[in-house]
Amino acid sequence: TLKIALSLASNLGDPSGDVSVTHTAEGMVSKSEANSLRQLINDSQSLPSDLRVPHFSLESGAAASQVLVMGPDDFIVAVVSSLNRPFGSGIVTPSGILLNSQMLDFSWQNKTMNHSVSRPQNLLQPQKRPRSFLLPTIVRPSEGMCGTYLCLGANNGNRALSSIVQV
Repeated sequence: TLKIALSLASNLGDPSGDVSVTHTAEGMVSKSEANSLRQLINDSQSLPSDLRVPHFSLESGAAASQVLVMGPDDFIVAVVSSLNRPFGSGIVTPSGILLNSQMLDFSWQNKTMNHSVSRPQNLLQPQKRPRSFLLPTIVRPSEGMCGTYLCLGANNGNRALSSIVQV
């Protein structure tokens, strides 16, 4: 399941000006698409080798932070923020804010920083936002049902998704 999700996510990027990204995102939440992808999952054998699963380099170190707030009034906020590496870009604004090094989140032709496969949806372009694997997550029961709410966040490439799923 995670291999399929990461394969789909590798086709995401900034949707402004790229219809394929919007189409991919719509397919990811489609029930009919989920039903067809479910047919690929088999507990007794691995996925076909032609399924493109990106490889992400996982740098260690404290480079992300998160704020998770759950209030008694049913308001929930999950925010995950990343500098991409300790001290981010090394640039501090006059007001004292340390800027991140989000340029590393882009795929670079022949020089991809995170060793993932270069995808046109995530190549560096002016005014474009890079793909990110920060996953602030809020889980709550169906409307009208009582129960425990869950608020969590994760970062670090493909480990983020598996961490969220395990929790």
